[in-house]
Amino acid sequence: MAWKSKLSVSRSLSLALLVVTGLAIVNRAAGERIPEVHGTSFANLAVNLPAALQGKSVGILVIGFSRGSREEVTGWATKIAADYRTSTVVAYYELPIVAGVPGFVRGVVLRSIKSSTPERAQPRVVPVTNNEAGWKAITHYGEADDAYLLVVDNQGNVVWQTQGQPTDKAYAALKQQVESLKTRMAP
Repeated sequence: MAWKSKLSVSRSLSLALLVVTGLAIVNRAAGERIPEVHGTSFANLAVNLPAALQGKSVGILVIGFSRGSREEVTGWATKIAADYRTSTVVAYYELPIVAGVPGFVRGVVLRSIKSSTPERAQPRVVPVTNNEAGWKAITHYGEADDAYLLVVDNQGNVVWQTQGQPTDKAYAALKQQVESLKTRMAP
């Protein structure tokens, strides 16, 4: 009976540590498959997810649901690009979810996002114009201004997720998941 109590205390302390450090890393979506995306990147390239992940070991999706999430999304994308821009086995995309933006202002919103996106990053930015509910479900959406990250396998199955700021600790956890999946998916 004492070991059960120690296990409960250990879990409680671990949860408290995560809350105090602000590191929200969860595996709630593990095993779930991302919604399909049939879109066009800001570089005018057709992107179909999860099909675009075929032939890759890992996919990293950085997702934003609001204008307020842009800073966090950009922070994550900058770190990811530094490590994986030239990778042949890791695909990463930024997915601004604009499905909930009314049609009459959507063009203005997209032009604003595109104008703030460096040209070299534009092939990886794919606005999502439908199925907002599906993306909110897979990310376990809760905070409009957070960035949401999913690490997925080459079939689009979620392996790991986090949300929030791109802290060094959170990025180290992301890299660990990516490297682990690269090893597991290696031929």
